[in-house]
Amino acid sequence: MDIAKYIGLFLLKNNFCYLHGLGNLELRKKPATYNGQELQAPEFDVVLTPGGSIDDTLANYIATHEQTSISKAANALREFSTATRADLASGKEVAIDGIGHFYEQNGQVKFKANPQLIHVPPPVPVLRMSKRLEDAPDFRRQTNDEIKDRERVSIAWNKIVLYSIVGLAVIGAILFGVRYMTSNHASSTKDTVAVIHPVQQAPANPVPPPPDTTHKDSIQHAPAAVVPATTAPSAGGYTVILNTYPNRKFAEKRAATLNSYGNKVDVVSKDSATNYVTMQINIAASDTLHVLDSLRRVFNPKGVRIMH
Repeated sequence: MDIAKYIGLFLLKNNFCYLHGLGNLELRKKPATYNGQELQAPEFDVVLTPGGSIDDTLANYIATHEQTSISKAANALREFSTATRADLASGKEVAIDGIGHFYEQNGQVKFKANPQLIHVPPPVPVLRMSKRLEDAPDFRRQTNDEIKDRERVSIAWNKIVLYSIVGLAVIGAILFGVRYMTSNHASSTKDTVAVIHPVQQAPANPVPPPPDTTHKDSIQHAPAAVVPATTAPSAGGYTVILNTYPNRKFAEKRAATLNSYGNKVDVVSKDSATNYVTMQINIAASDTLHVLDSLRRVFNPKGVRIMH
C-alpha cells in the first residue's frame, strides 16, 4: 500500500488527517486580503499539530480504495508511522506526494508544505471608481413569506382584471339586449300605426300616444253636461270605446291629448259617472278582432271595445 499517497488524497479531501505517533495534519486556507491598493489572493498552508483525536477514518478510507479490511489498513498506518519516526530520527525527510515532507528539528517532528501548494498568484490591482453609487446594492434574499405575499398580490390583480373583463362583457350584453328590445318595440309600434291610421284617414306618421294610466276611481269633479250616447254603429263603421272615465273633464283631457297626436277621437257621456273617449273606424266585420287588438296595444292596454 502507498500510505503516503492516501494521506495526501485524504488531506486534500477533508482538510485534516490524523497520523498516530506523528500528529494531526491540517490544510488551512488564509482568506484574501486587501492592502488599500491591491487584492491579495487567499493562501493555502499545511500545519502539523501534536495530538489529535484517534479515529479510524483514514484507515477506513484506505481500506475502501484498497478493497481490504480496516484492520489491515490500520496496521499499515502504524507501520508507516513507526518507519517515519525512525527515518526522521536518522535525519531523513519523509515526503507526502503533492503536499510536502516531514522533518525533525530539535527533537520535534515538523512538516513543510511544497511551494506549489502554497503558491500565491500575483496581487490584483484595484481601480477606484470615480463616482460612488447613489444607492448601495441590496444583496438581501427574499424570505418565503415575502415571496408568498408577492404571489398573492399577483394573483389578486389577475382576479381583478378577470372580474373587470367579465363585468364589462355582462354590461355590454345588457346594453345590446335593451337596444334590441327597443328597436323591436319601435318596429312593432310603427306597424300598428300603419294599420290604424289609414282606416281613420289620420295625418301621415302620427306619434303614438302614451297608454292611459288614469284609474276610474280618480278624484271626482263636478259632473259636466251629459251628451247622449250613440248606441248604433254608423253606416259601414263602428264606434270604439278607447277609455272610460268617471268625470267628463278627464275624458276631454285624454281626447285632447290623442287629437294632438293626429288621432280623431270624441267624448261621449253615457251618464254623469260614465264618460267614453271614442274613435270612429270604418272596417269590415271580419277585421274587427284584429283592429281592436291593435287599438288596445296603442291606446289602452287594459282593453278597448265596440260601443253597442
